[in-house]
Amino acid sequence: MVRLVEAKAARSRSTIRAITSSAEELSTDGTSFELITIGNAFHRLHRGQVARRAFEWLRPGGHLALCWSDSPWSGQAEWQQTLNDLLQQWSRTLNTHDRLPQDWESDRQARPDLAVLADAGFESQGRHQFHVAHRWTVADLAGFVYSTSFLAAPMFGDRAPAFEADLADHLAPQLDDGVLVEDVSFAYDLVRKPAS
Repeated sequence: MVRLVEAKAARSRSTIRAITSSAEELSTDGTSFELITIGNAFHRLHRGQVARRAFEWLRPGGHLALCWSDSPWSGQAEWQQTLNDLLQQWSRTLNTHDRLPQDWESDRQARPDLAVLADAGFESQGRHQFHVAHRWTVADLAGFVYSTSFLAAPMFGDRAPAFEADLADHLAPQLDDGVLVEDVSFAYDLVRKPAS
């Protein structure tokens, strides 16, 4: 992703600079940013610590957006249930079941994300949601799975071809013209650092 950002910045003659760091350890000048986005990952971070640090990094009046979307395996369509079952099977096979932080769901229920952000000083600007029909090929789904933290590409090692074949075999009966269609829900919770 860093290489992609650098290539796009070079093509557009932009001054964007890519930095690789965990959110908890990022070192930057105070009030460096106008917008911080966190995509489908806030629950994986030390939320309170990251919220406080993000508040410090933002310029007054700057925004933070928690971005969310459905996962292709979370829907009710038959192909999504098939995909979910297959991913759980591969997670057991590769012993990746402990990749999620312990008790992350109960922690978020006890202290929702917006409460964590409010405690850091942010003002809620509301939730915005929209839907998009997305067409998946089997190769697209494999690539998406490889980009996740719970079944990332390196975890498969030399078993990636077996996973891709398994995925193709299980989803083949449900393909329509080579694709699977998902109505994806996207949302973002927007918060703001007060202007003064």
